[in-house]
This record gives sequence, C-alpha cells and structure tokens, in this order.
Amino acid sequence: MKIFRNVVLVMALLVFAMGILGASIWRTSAQSVSESYKLTTAESGEATESVPGQTTETVEEVDYFLAYPGILPDHLLYSLKMIRDKIWLFLTTDALKKAELYLLLADKRLGAAKALVEGDKLNVGVTTLTKAEKYLEQAVNQEKIAHESGKDTAAFLERLSRATLKHEEVMLGFKGSIPDMARPPYESALQNAQQGYQRVMERLGE
Repeated sequence: MKIFRNVVLVMALLVFAMGILGASIWRTSAQSVSESYKLTTAESGEATESVPGQTTETVEEVDYFLAYPGILPDHLLYSLKMIRDKIWLFLTTDALKKAELYLLLADKRLGAAKALVEGDKLNVGVTTLTKAEKYLEQAVNQEKIAHESGKDTAAFLERLSRATLKHEEVMLGFKGSIPDMARPPYESALQNAQQGYQRVMERLGE
C-alpha cells in the first residue's frame, strides 16, 4: 500500500511538472522578447546612446532574438521552473533536441540576467548569467555529440554561431553596470561565450 501511494505521488508530481512544461513550450513558441538588445554596428559608425556611469563598446549587432525569459530567479515560484527544466532535460534523449533545449535555456537565462542587472539586482543577475553560459557550453557540447551520432547539425550550427555572438553582444551591453567585485564571474561568463563561438566556427570549418 505504501509503494502504491509513493507511485501515485510521483505520478502526480510528473503530471504537474509536465503541465508547467507544456505551458512554457506554448508560451515560448508564441512569444519572443520584445527587446532586440541592439548595440551600435561597427560599420555604420552611429553613436550608441550613452548612459551615465556605463562604458559603451562598439559591437556589430547580431541578427538573433532571445527567447522570452519568463519569471525571473528572484520570483517565489522560480524553483518550480528549475524543477521543470531538469525534468525537461532528463526526458530529452535525442542529442540534437537536447542541444536545442540547452540553447533555449541559455537564451532565457541570459535575458533574465540582463533584466536583473538592469533592475540593480546584481548578485542574482551575475549568478544567472553564469548559469546561462554553462547552458550555452552544453549546447555546443551536445551539438558535437549529435553530429558524431550521424545527425545533420548544419542548420543548428549556424544558429549556434549567431547565438554565441548575441550572448557576447548582450553581455557587453551591460558591462558598465557590473561592479568590480562581480567582475571575475562576469568576465568568465563572457569568455565562455567567446570560446563557444570559436568552437562553433571550428566545427563549421570542418
């Protein structure tokens, strides 16, 4: 009887998590971020809007939009979102689909990190940024696994190359808001995006 109750409880939790997952998939497919995270293009030579206390860098704008981040890590229900993501990753066994999922999660967390930093919630913002770039690294790793298993990953690689550049662009956009004490994890996350781009370009050149 105890085993039966445990099975029912696990099944109820799975149904609940899958319900959240389904709603999130629908929302992600129906909505994209309204902000384009635009920076000045190097070729145009247009001036970037200057914000007091922030450093601006001239970076080519990348034609790539980040998925809507949804609720942010400072939200009361964010722990449920993390559980959903772990279940989602666990249930995704196809290497290419898992790579796409890692990229989606990386993009969402980058958008969340940007919103948190701009909302002056720097500690949680930088922590979220670190997680975003770890997911991005996993997306690059999974693409290679998918390719080695015989999957055609050419289209995803092109998308991944733009994504890694977009991550760098967005991070440079709020670089001036990062205090000195948070610089090491920020610089490490930025370096991860840059290294991810290099790895993707190496793959495209094979």
